[in-house]
Amino acid sequence: MVAKKVCIVGSGNFGCAMAKIIARNTARHADFETGVTMWMFEEMVEHKGIEKKLSEVFNETHENVKYLPGVELPSNIKAEPDLKRAVEAADIYVWVLP
Repeated sequence: MVAKKVCIVGSGNFGCAMAKIIARNTARHADFETGVTMWMFEEMVEHKGIEKKLSEVFNETHENVKYLPGVELPSNIKAEPDLKRAVEAADIYVWVLP
């Protein structure tokens, strides 16, 4: 059986909370690829006094400093700001959009 790839479409506070649960579970079960892709709307944020892309800050710190500050997410989640790239290889989509 081929491991399934999961993509989360949405990265606000609820999307990140869902991603945390999903990423922990994909890491524990052989039916899934360990890595989880999370589509993240690209926006600029100030982090430690520097203006950076939110997706870059997330991939460096595993924290959504704008929508879920102070909560570290699992390191097997990767933020992808390009929607087409985020979803292209996924088998399972979790939609978490307003």
